[in-house]
Amino acid sequence: MIAAVVSPAAVFSAAPAFAESAPTTRTQNDTASIAALEKAAADAATAYDAAVAAEAAQQARVEAFMNDSQPYLGKLEAARAAAKETAAAKAAADKELAAATAATAKLDDPATTEDERVAILTRLHKATEAAKAADAANATAEKARTAAGNALDDARVAELRKLYTLGEAKKAAAAAKATADKALADAKAAAAQQPAKEDTPPAPADSTGTQQPGAVTPVADTAVTTAGDASTTRSSTTSTTATSAKTTTSTTSNTSTTSAAELAETGSNPATPYLALGAGLAISLGAAAVHVSRRKAGQSA
Repeated sequence: MIAAVVSPAAVFSAAPAFAESAPTTRTQNDTASIAALEKAAADAATAYDAAVAAEAAQQARVEAFMNDSQPYLGKLEAARAAAKETAAAKAAADKELAAATAATAKLDDPATTEDERVAILTRLHKATEAAKAADAANATAEKARTAAGNALDDARVAELRKLYTLGEAKKAAAAAKATADKALADAKAAAAQQPAKEDTPPAPADSTGTQQPGAVTPVADTAVTTAGDASTTRSSTTSTTATSAKTTTSTTSNTSTTSAAELAETGSNPATPYLALGAGLAISLGAAAVHVSRRKAGQSA
């Protein structure tokens, strides 16, 4: 006949399993990111200051150019003076040509001598040639005046275009600076909202000062006794039951002090160790009762 007696070898460990959670801290990556954003903001500020200075310098050049557009203005003034002279020469040549043309009326007069006719024709020829030359000189002077005026206008436009370009560059630099400043401010605000660094709590220690593991899986020993000798089987069963009860009682006394507080910290019910102890004792007492009843029955027989 085989009799199996089950007894708890140990009570549930009172050491709770602490829930490990990684603390939210500022990592080296966060610090590096903020440092990079600070450098970007500083570079953007430097670029913006340079853009402002460049625009101011160009503004001064534009104002100076408008007041004294040399050498363009000097060339234009010279071209204007030359055109004015050629215009006056053309006007004089045209007037002489008109007079010489009017004098040709005497050619039909019978009283006009041959010498007078030659003089009238010679004058007309010279006046015509002079008028043609004056027209050509005046046209050249006008072209030069126009070219000098266009060159001055182009130079003014070029300076104003430079000023406009630098103004747009300043706007872009200002926008980049604002973006960099906002990114840095947002990163610092996010870092400030993170909780301070927390140390991971150590594992609880038992009465001897030795740290216990985070969690221990309940273990139950099963003692199986083979029925060979009835008296030996009963004696072994009784001894095993008593030993298990003593072990349970000793283990409970060592761990009951710290189990309630530790389980409360993890959110577990503080009465859990006591329930486990009661269950172990109940099993041990039940096994002992069965053993005694069987022994009495055997003695009666």
